[in-house]
Amino acid sequence: MPNSTSTPVLPVPRLKGRRLFGNTLDFKKDRLELFQRTFAECGDIGIYTIAGQDCYLVNSIELCHEILIQNGSLFEKTDRFRSFARPLLGDGLLTATNEEHKRNRRLIQPRFRTAVVRHSADITAQVSRAVVAGWKDGDVIDVRREMVRLVLGVVGQNLFSRDILDEANDLGNALTDAIHGFDSQASALIPLTIEWPTPANLRYRKAIERLESTFHAFLAERRALADKPDDWLTLLLECAYDDGTALSDQQIRDEALNMFMPGHETTATALTWSLHLLSRHPECHERLMAESDRVLAGRPATGADLERLPYALQVFKEAMRLYPPVYMFSRQATTDVEVGGHRIPAGASVVFSPYALHRRADYFPDPERFDPDRFESEREAELPRHAYMPFGAGHRVCIGNHHALLGGQVALATLAGQAHLTSVPGPSPVMEPMVTLRPAGNLLMKVTRRSPVPAVPTAPNPSANGATAPRGCPYAH
Repeated sequence: MPNSTSTPVLPVPRLKGRRLFGNTLDFKKDRLELFQRTFAECGDIGIYTIAGQDCYLVNSIELCHEILIQNGSLFEKTDRFRSFARPLLGDGLLTATNEEHKRNRRLIQPRFRTAVVRHSADITAQVSRAVVAGWKDGDVIDVRREMVRLVLGVVGQNLFSRDILDEANDLGNALTDAIHGFDSQASALIPLTIEWPTPANLRYRKAIERLESTFHAFLAERRALADKPDDWLTLLLECAYDDGTALSDQQIRDEALNMFMPGHETTATALTWSLHLLSRHPECHERLMAESDRVLAGRPATGADLERLPYALQVFKEAMRLYPPVYMFSRQATTDVEVGGHRIPAGASVVFSPYALHRRADYFPDPERFDPDRFESEREAELPRHAYMPFGAGHRVCIGNHHALLGGQVALATLAGQAHLTSVPGPSPVMEPMVTLRPAGNLLMKVTRRSPVPAVPTAPNPSANGATAPRGCPYAH
């Protein structure tokens, strides 16, 4: 609620920093450690300083609820985020103001969720099998690169009804350059607009041009078709406001790239960390392979299989707890706000770190341990609300959260049935917190092709391949 002058407020603890730079160099060097240290030294709310700006790190379920749910309308996406994200994402759902977001999300979300349930399981299974088909027994593959290909293939089919696997490496490189451009501006001591001809900005602009040219070519093709395929691009073309006004080409471009860029990056990153964790915990890997063999016996997964593949989903959720792709996000106060007895002034940046939140031992005992059974249905139901927040929370929670969970579940179950991936000798991967929490460099693994143990799987229910999810499926809500 807005602060009252008659109400005493508690001072917000401040993390010590350097005289001129505050905590800017700490943020550039190791922002994950900075978040952990701010929490350890300041508690549930603390201030660190970046380039002269105070950032209020919030790291408790109570304060997350108070800001993102109870007072969500009083916080917008930050001006800084919009300035460096808008050249790529335009005015789509990720960058829109609260008012624009509410209007457009109400238009897009209902049909988007239906489309996810109807198509995504089949598409993810087909693309996953196509990617694995290119792996030979004994190959050493870069798992990060292969998961980017896999998820780009899925997004290409869902969004454009196109097989873009052959273009995946080129598009993946463009997306990587875009992410580096994002991060370069986000962490700069002196933020420069994209017009400044720095090397990072030049790569960022080239990446945007590559992605835009691909999208506009696909859009022109689609508009020329009399019989349009049932995919996300057609969904956007058919969206109309209450007065009958359709989305403009610019709006379609913005929303499509909001689905394409973050949707690919977060899921590919989460799958990469999932496979890394499984390779380091063979008992979990064996359990996943057994589940895949029992349910699928080598056949492609369908929507009807989701409720019979719970362990695949548990693995994916636990990987996103330990390595949340969106490891931080921020909001900007539009007015003076009092939360938890503390005053947050208008214009202040409030930072949330799922990475730090997911490592609170009072929410997740032994938080550094990989334990997919934390997300067994009964144990998951006992978790405090907002303790697990890989997709954010509140009215701006990620619109693609159901699709990401479904895609991760089906991809892991499919990969486990087709190949056994093991780590090759070498150092453990290092986290590289940029726009997402990627592993730095390559993540190499050895492929052992496998034939699933013959089994008699439960027959899939054809009715579950329609517009509704099977009972117990987490994507039905």
